[in-house]
Amino acid sequence: MNVNAAGTVHVAAPALEDWVAAVFARARVPEVDARQTAAVLVRTNLRGIDTHGVMRVMPYLEKLRSGEVNAAAHPRAEVREGVLHVDGDRGLGQVVASFAVERAVELARSQPVVMGIIRNSGHLAALGLFVLPAAEQGMIAVLCQETPPLMALEGASGAAIGNNPIAFAAPVAEGQPLVFDMATSIVARGNVLQAARDKTPIPEGWSIGPDGLPTTDPMVALKGAMLPMAGHKGIGLAMMVQILAGSLSASRTAESAATFGATSAAGNVSAFLLVINPDRVVGRAAFDAHVAQWLTTYATASGEEARYPGERASLCEVERRRDGIPLSLGAVAELRKVGELVGLEFNLAPAACP
Repeated sequence: MNVNAAGTVHVAAPALEDWVAAVFARARVPEVDARQTAAVLVRTNLRGIDTHGVMRVMPYLEKLRSGEVNAAAHPRAEVREGVLHVDGDRGLGQVVASFAVERAVELARSQPVVMGIIRNSGHLAALGLFVLPAAEQGMIAVLCQETPPLMALEGASGAAIGNNPIAFAAPVAEGQPLVFDMATSIVARGNVLQAARDKTPIPEGWSIGPDGLPTTDPMVALKGAMLPMAGHKGIGLAMMVQILAGSLSASRTAESAATFGATSAAGNVSAFLLVINPDRVVGRAAFDAHVAQWLTTYATASGEEARYPGERASLCEVERRRDGIPLSLGAVAELRKVGELVGLEFNLAPAACP
């Protein structure tokens, strides 16, 4: 593979998606599910979220091979007392969450609001990739996920609560969907995992070690805890998600983490989903006009370079579909290891570098 001056290889998205799908197929994942998972992970990279894209293939493969995640899962959906309940059958999170959002959007076409509870799912990675398709179909969507304990305030003796992520998306009539996706920690833990893989230090203020003290060593950070965004406010948001995604689902995330490792929820991830149809609340014309008005106010006050959440990712997706997805040498090395495990060489022809 040709390496550019930045130390990255650019790979064409379709070729990468085909290869990732083939990896999961060799792990006995049905073809349609392998394709779904690959499509979500590669689109995650396309939108610039490299920490939650194809770098997740190795840990997902490990969980499939160990039986923690069910390769042949059959997610099920049932509406009870007006609530959409989705049981993921311990399947890959990209399959389960996509299934849940599709069902919720279908229901929301004939009612104002759909509330959903997702249980028994694999890791979801970047939640924004699931609410985005809902917004592309004209819906507002919120998705939040309980994680195992990964976060604590400075000085804590251990991880106290999940860095429970939240994603929100809404349609914009004359533009790309607004998509906001965040962990309640100061950065997503995937950034620390990437630094550990690339053998680079992390900035001060991201994490503490097991001694409760700040650290810039990603390996020490992985043994400690992430720090919350905005201090106690981040903890408060994490507790809100803990109630919505954890308590409302009677989740087994903590039990699963104790069994499979402190940072693993195996196939027991729980999430809360909300889909709103503006047509049936205020009417599409009124909704679109209001969104356009306040976005214009925001852009005018913020300057020429102003972007609302989701715009930059959409531009990145266009650029990377054209120029290829950049993979660091560390990412390439890991994908080659994946290929060795399943007998599928990772030697994709590089895309034309920008």
